[in-house]
Amino acid sequence: MAILITGSTGYIGSLLAQKLAKQGETLHLLCRSEPRIPGLKSENIRVFKGDITDLESLRKSIAGATQVYHLAGYARLWAKDPSIFETINVKGTENVLRAAADAGISKMVYTSTAGVIGPSKDKPMTESDPRITGFFNEYEETKTRAETIVGNYAKQGLNVSTVSPARVYGPGLDTGSNPVTKIVELYMKGKWHFIPGSGEDMGSYCYIDDVVNGHVQAMERGRHGERYIFGGVNASFNELMSLLAKLTGRQKKLWHLPFPLIKAFSYTQVGLNKLTGRPPMITPNWVRRYDYNWELDSGKAVRELGYSIRPLEEGLKATVEWVKQNRL
Repeated sequence: MAILITGSTGYIGSLLAQKLAKQGETLHLLCRSEPRIPGLKSENIRVFKGDITDLESLRKSIAGATQVYHLAGYARLWAKDPSIFETINVKGTENVLRAAADAGISKMVYTSTAGVIGPSKDKPMTESDPRITGFFNEYEETKTRAETIVGNYAKQGLNVSTVSPARVYGPGLDTGSNPVTKIVELYMKGKWHFIPGSGEDMGSYCYIDDVVNGHVQAMERGRHGERYIFGGVNASFNELMSLLAKLTGRQKKLWHLPFPLIKAFSYTQVGLNKLTGRPPMITPNWVRRYDYNWELDSGKAVRELGYSIRPLEEGLKATVEWVKQNRL
């Protein structure tokens, strides 16, 4: 029997698909076009043309499958038509759930985001902690509503677990979903020159291999209807950049940009978008996220799934070596 993967050409999805294919699994990949990734060319991989907004193509791709990894989503900071967040993240997910329920699949893993859980205050956030702020963007808001729909299907009997990756970094495709890896690349090319604010804001940095392995572990051991945080090492941006300087041997002067200046820049980006149609580099809503810490507690995933957390220095070292070989 087969495994259906949506989002197999994305950052996490492509590496998950390659891992499962190497293990000999028969894969069904739902793609809008033929994948160009060499690792997705295999005798045990079958590509189905379509996408998650088309229920009929979903039904065709899921036929004969017993498991589903649903990773497809619209993970961008901006869209010319904001309704695309609703169309893909909410309605698309509901289509996958409906197709999975109708096909009688034995297990589904849904990939959400730690952005749904929200920022932290006095301690790292867990799966059961209530969100302490409103939403900062359409992505967080629509992924939250998608999780509600996932929960409803779980209550109706669909065996589905949710995983929530944090700031994923490491080798892999540049799809816009791995900005930390992009920062590493820009720093090594001498094109990264600033630190947002004081640089003391905290984030949870998880290495890509840990996240990919976590998906497989969630499929094998994830409990029905449960959510698992895939976080990593909680560290400040200053700590991240200090490690990067150490590992590259390049001590560069980095300027601390005050948040009012970054916010002003974000408004000019929105204004330029209206004049030129060029996507903004950053938006005011996304800047607001940096007023908070985003520490996470992945203890539940560690205990129940066997999820592992790679030390930040070790993961960054592997990322630096990969950038040297593939991007410089």
